[in-house]
Amino acid sequence: MAGSNPEPDEDGYLHDPAIRRALAEMGRGIPTDALEALTAVRLAAKRVHDDFQSWTEGHGLSESRFQVLMAIYHSPDRRLPLGVLAERLSVVPRTITDVIDTLERDGLVRRVPDNEDRRSTQAELTEAGKERIGAIKRSAVTHQAALTKGLTNQQLVQLRHLCMLLVQNLNNQPGGA
Repeated sequence: MAGSNPEPDEDGYLHDPAIRRALAEMGRGIPTDALEALTAVRLAAKRVHDDFQSWTEGHGLSESRFQVLMAIYHSPDRRLPLGVLAERLSVVPRTITDVIDTLERDGLVRRVPDNEDRRSTQAELTEAGKERIGAIKRSAVTHQAALTKGLTNQQLVQLRHLCMLLVQNLNNQPGGA
């Protein structure tokens, strides 16, 4: 995306001058407030995603392995059927199998039989997996606090609300997720 060097506008609100110029040229008299806001959301989302990816890599995990570990950690008994994991993370079962293979090789999870369904296998956190998550959780609090530095509690509530409004609007679009 354009420059991504935020500056305050005449009202004191941050914007990216390069993005504003590009949208003004593209719009030629058409109000571009919505386009500029959505461009800022996309830029922020990409930067947050890239930062998150670097952070998980700093803990020796890919983003997908981190997401699988957290899904298992937040489940009853710290275990989940592989099919449920795939569904929760919106990926195909083969992807979960590959991720579990890697996590199992690293000693963070193990496959165990499902006592309720003999045809199913569950992924269960090992002690090493629980220890890794404990270290990650401590780091996450510090890291997330740094990302939201300077935002008041009210601004964080507004940010959450506005993002969820976008999600709600996307869900209500024809063909929305």
